[in-house]
Amino acid sequence: MKKEHKTIIDLIHNYLENHPDQRFGQALFNLGINEFQKTTDPKNPNFDIRNIHNDKDEEILKRIEKQLEWFELQKKVNDGISNEIGLQGMTINERLFATGLLDSFDIYIKENKEYAQFILKSLKVDSESIEKILK
Repeated sequence: MKKEHKTIIDLIHNYLENHPDQRFGQALFNLGINEFQKTTDPKNPNFDIRNIHNDKDEEILKRIEKQLEWFELQKKVNDGISNEIGLQGMTINERLFATGLLDSFDIYIKENKEYAQFILKSLKVDSESIEKILK
């Protein structure tokens, strides 16, 4: 067994340990191992499963890690927002600080605009401000 195989198996194992209510097939989709075919027309989504036969183990591992990072960010944002009252009356920096998301936002504004946008939307920042910040 290659090192990547062991890592992938360990990640699936840990995920299923933390989500025992999910079926194995659900875990494969949620972790990004299996995925639907990409479509360029959002009005006509393609729900055919993409053939992953030729995907390298490293590519699958990157997809899993990206999904786990996304799940962790969602949890962190939800936890931060649920513990804070009165966000609307705060500046954006105050909202980020009060929810404990400032450091994550600083990383994502440079490395992953989609995640940075998710944080700002979750903090109820208006679309116009989000657009200016992300430029």
